[in-house]
Amino acid sequence: MSLINQLIIRVPKWAVSWVLFTMDCTVGFLAIKSVFTAVIDSFQQPFWLLFGITHCMWGLIFWFSNLYRGDPMVSRFGETENLVRITLIPMITGIFFLGIDIDMAPITATLIIRYWVVFTAFTVGNRWIVRTFQKYLLRKGFGQHRALIIGTGHRAKYAAHNLISHEQMLFTVTGFVETIDEPETKTNLPRPILGKENDLRTIIKRNPVSDIIIALDNMEHDRVMDLVSIINGTPVSVKIVPDLYEVISGLARTEQITGLPLIDIDFKEGYWAGSGMKRVFDLIISLPICIILLPVWIIIAVAVKINSKGPVFYNQERLGLNSEPFMIHKFRSMVQGAEDKSGPIWASDGDHRITSMGRFLRRFRLDEIPQLINVLKGEMSLIGPRPERPFFVERLREEYPLYDRRFRMRPGITGWSQIKHPSDRDVEDVRQKLKYDFYYIENVSFNLDMKILLNTIAVVLSGKGR
Repeated sequence: MSLINQLIIRVPKWAVSWVLFTMDCTVGFLAIKSVFTAVIDSFQQPFWLLFGITHCMWGLIFWFSNLYRGDPMVSRFGETENLVRITLIPMITGIFFLGIDIDMAPITATLIIRYWVVFTAFTVGNRWIVRTFQKYLLRKGFGQHRALIIGTGHRAKYAAHNLISHEQMLFTVTGFVETIDEPETKTNLPRPILGKENDLRTIIKRNPVSDIIIALDNMEHDRVMDLVSIINGTPVSVKIVPDLYEVISGLARTEQITGLPLIDIDFKEGYWAGSGMKRVFDLIISLPICIILLPVWIIIAVAVKINSKGPVFYNQERLGLNSEPFMIHKFRSMVQGAEDKSGPIWASDGDHRITSMGRFLRRFRLDEIPQLINVLKGEMSLIGPRPERPFFVERLREEYPLYDRRFRMRPGITGWSQIKHPSDRDVEDVRQKLKYDFYYIENVSFNLDMKILLNTIAVVLSGKGR
């Protein structure tokens, strides 16, 4: 695999999203300037105000409508239809306001329609240029993913034929890896068998592949996890061809590659997390909350101090982004020195170490308010996987090969696993919560974060915390 091809493959999709956004801003400026400068001086404040408001609006509309996707397989015709339909609604709304005598002078319906035509034509052109260039690179072999298929059965053969029939697209198939439990159906494979699963890491080193596709006829979860644990730590992306039940039931989030459903189990930062928008969201929300809740901080601090001996705050080492240690801050909810004799253990129902005030704080999750400081410092996010203690992480790493994937993003005060499952009380709870953590990491988005935030507020107000 050439160096240029490797670099193109590693370009994050959100980088393409930023290119599209920049191009939209540029053509938007030209559209407003060409249409409205007859009535608004381009060097006066009203012009820049109109430009700023308009393109903040378009940016949000396009973003929520998924028009900033970096995927090279996006349909140009489908994207054009979607864009025209989406831009048509604000244009009709603007004309409607004119029709009910809202004073928008000197803007007229003719100017709005003219602006819509120019802006829509330019933004459609932007996407055709970017998508055509992406597909041109793929046809020339740049950015193509060289795939190695694990399996030699019917499912592996089907996946290979599907990808090979579209080899000028995203994937090219390098070969197969034979597994120990596959049936003897190795004939008529469209590519050679490069070795057995025991030699998988060696095969990956010897062959320039960027993707591993697991396509076993027997897709038992433990079997798949065994293969994933072998691959873990290698510089390849791992995808799984799911069974029909997982696709129909929606238990797995799949992406369509030339009509072939694939589960991508690798974490790739999307636009929301990768562009820094999630961090901006954290700051915009947490800073005002910190200020508004200042009286509550004081009341809780006094109550904790009166209720039991010891400090107001409880600081504990946790592992965050990229396994970096940091000190998490909480209002103390247990007696001082709660783990001096027992060592690190999970809290349990009726735990005698929890104070009466601590029980109240935990019920409404008020003990976690000081973690807003961790958010402001950049150690945590409002929403994400829960940060765990180093002692437990070492145990969990031994048991779950993919546990470290939780450290690929900032941990959160609340998260998908926290609202879907009660607090950790033993290793089995952690096992159940991991699937929710991995789902969140793969599907992180503004909409999902808002859903989690609203659910968390409901839990806090109902007193259904820990």
